[in-house]
Amino acid sequence: MGEGEVLVTSPLFGDFVELLIAQWPDLDDPVSAIRTICAGLKRNQLRDPLIHAIDAIADSGMEDLAPFVKALDARAGDDDSPLFIRIEAVAGVVRLALQSTKYGPFAIAGVLRLIDVDDEWVKAKLCRITSVLHEHLNWTDAAESLVTLSKSQACAVEARQELGFIEMANAFRSEDIVSMKAYLAKSATWFNESARLAEDAPRARMYGVIAGALAGALTSDGAGATNISTLREDAQWVVQYNPPRAGAGWLHPPPEAELEWIPLLAPLNTSEPQAFFSLLAGAIQLFEKVRSIPIRVKGGVEYRPPQGISKIAQQGRLIGMMQTWLQSSTANVSPQGRTQLEANLVQLGAPPGKR
Repeated sequence: MGEGEVLVTSPLFGDFVELLIAQWPDLDDPVSAIRTICAGLKRNQLRDPLIHAIDAIADSGMEDLAPFVKALDARAGDDDSPLFIRIEAVAGVVRLALQSTKYGPFAIAGVLRLIDVDDEWVKAKLCRITSVLHEHLNWTDAAESLVTLSKSQACAVEARQELGFIEMANAFRSEDIVSMKAYLAKSATWFNESARLAEDAPRARMYGVIAGALAGALTSDGAGATNISTLREDAQWVVQYNPPRAGAGWLHPPPEAELEWIPLLAPLNTSEPQAFFSLLAGAIQLFEKVRSIPIRVKGGVEYRPPQGISKIAQQGRLIGMMQTWLQSSTANVSPQGRTQLEANLVQLGAPPGKR
């Protein structure tokens, strides 16, 4: 602590914070330690040490995060700090707000402070942060902010891609099938626009196919053939060659998760009719997986899925899971019980328009 004033502005700041937190129960003066850490959050000019420090705080499991949130909020609003530092401060506030939602207004304020800056790196990361606030903290104006960002050449591709994810989340929050289909169609449109504006956008292309296929599956006639070959190529490219940017690992799912869309949608490429609710159950489960965020909780880390899945979507997921279970070899049900369950699910599981 005697060297704290020097360490907070040095390349060792992140290591210093990690060491302090590791020894926290044995510190004689934790108040001074908090004050020193906050000084570094406000003053350190080096991106990697700042990210390291934020990682340590986010993983600490501390109950009182208010001093760190306020320090990062001050840094996010510091016009004298470089933009690449300010966006990391905003990202840090978002991570802490995900642990305690009372800090959500600080996270939203950070996004609004930077929404008009002209920096490609900042705006690209801001797009993903904005969609996180929509999916996990229910920020109702997130889509409006992304539309604003989409008008900037610096992040037009990223903003449209995240709008696609927002509309997909809205689909699973819908309380009726008609709205669900409309949101999925809008989702496909945003993804396709993102892909059109980019020289190469495999993630936007693959999710354009996914959203379009799911929207089509909600019609009485089905989606028709899905281009599984293109989906497979794009998904494999995303997994192998599109790692998260530095400091953004917490914003991305395990890369192999996105490959799971291929077997889920492959049956749509056949002429055999598909059980709508089985597809819906798989789509919701996979969407939650690829959009989950790692959150520090007592005893470890948990992946928290997007919030707000509607009652009808939850009911559809349950029906789909039951259908899948009955078709599996592990379903230990008597012939009479199976017949009754299948009869009960036939009407509920029929594609919309054929009930």
